[in-house]
Amino acid sequence: MRIGIGIVLLVDLIIRSFSISAFFTDEGILPVQILKTYNWNPYYFSLHAVSGELWWQVLLFILNTVCVILLIIGYRARLFTFICWVFLTSLQNRNPFILQGGDDLLRLILLWGIFLPWGERYSNRRTSSYLNTYFSLANIGYILLICSVYFFSALLKTHAEWHSEGTALYYALSLEQMRLPLGTLLYQFPLLMKYLTWVVYYIELLAPLLIIMPFVSYKVRLTGIIAIAALHIGIAGTLYVGLFYSIGLVTLIGMLPAVIMDKFETKYISRNIIIEENVLPVNTSFVMETITTLKTGLIVLISCYCLLLNLGNVKKFPYTLDPGIIKFGTMLRLEQSWGMFSPSVLKDDGFFVYSGYTTAGKYIDVKHNGGLLSFAKPASIVAEYESDRWRKFSENYIFNNNNYMRPYYCKYLINKWNKEHPETHVTDLTIFFMKEVSLPDYKTKPLEKAALCNCQDK
Repeated sequence: MRIGIGIVLLVDLIIRSFSISAFFTDEGILPVQILKTYNWNPYYFSLHAVSGELWWQVLLFILNTVCVILLIIGYRARLFTFICWVFLTSLQNRNPFILQGGDDLLRLILLWGIFLPWGERYSNRRTSSYLNTYFSLANIGYILLICSVYFFSALLKTHAEWHSEGTALYYALSLEQMRLPLGTLLYQFPLLMKYLTWVVYYIELLAPLLIIMPFVSYKVRLTGIIAIAALHIGIAGTLYVGLFYSIGLVTLIGMLPAVIMDKFETKYISRNIIIEENVLPVNTSFVMETITTLKTGLIVLISCYCLLLNLGNVKKFPYTLDPGIIKFGTMLRLEQSWGMFSPSVLKDDGFFVYSGYTTAGKYIDVKHNGGLLSFAKPASIVAEYESDRWRKFSENYIFNNNNYMRPYYCKYLINKWNKEHPETHVTDLTIFFMKEVSLPDYKTKPLEKAALCNCQDK
């Protein structure tokens, strides 16, 4: 799991690096000052928000990459897990408009990894004080995290789309901004989508129970793990969700039963690590006992906090955490809400049109290399986005409560265009959103044209 998480972190950094200037500098879509003025939690921290200069972001990305590589090979794993968690949290705090549920899971897995001895195997270590079978309170916290992602997601799916109607998958695949070719194929079979809607719901509801049930055969737990893995594979093939499915799959590795790992190692890996006779070093000094007690208390506190936070999102649960306590939890970025497509699926779909006016008195499509401006629907809306980060940003861009950030994206686009195309200078840019609302039976409302933002080259 450590290696898998490290690879995901590395891929995530590579994807973000292609848009490093746009996402993380003052020349991009969200200058530091605007972030801190409109959307900054005083309990957050971000090294990436120290400066809006490109060189600073490049430096942090390089340092982050080195630390991730060291985590992958298992060098001083606990230390570099902590450092990678700091970097990831800092990166996520810098630009919250490009995040999705998988980012919360990735951040929380790294936090639990600090307390787990996941550097004791498949690393550069040659000796270890840990036996193959290991149990601690941190194990419980990690398992509760994984199970809560799916279990609470099911509890939050309260709309009839997920129950009597069975239309949730139909509406999800109606979102052309997310639908992939395999999803388009599945979209042609309404009855199959109806049954798969219920399959998804009951996997989320029941698979965590199979995993967490005590005193059951490893085959029962393995069934729950395989069911969730199949769910992620299905999502990956039909919907454009970035690294969400990859994160979900690698976080399951740590729950594989010992017998499975033993068979895997017997067949594929010749482990040469020496397990020391004393299972764990015993240190009865007052300092070590105090540290152990504090660590145990912190693990219990985090577990209870996360559990109550998730229960508080369930409408029928009578208790919710005090806002002050929730704010305190944001110091460790413990906030989470696993409401994927909950309580119902988003119906608002659509696409953007970027209308640029040039000094020659012509309107051009800034998005499509200055081609003829058109308000017709693109052949593939999902292909309009360079990455899922951009798709998520565009999704947040249309919300009215985020209208303060609209001019900065507009200015970023006009500056980028004029820098790359000095021969076709754009003096004015208007961003339109063509909204299309999904209806039952493969119908949609007529396209609604809305001008979200206008800016001039100044």
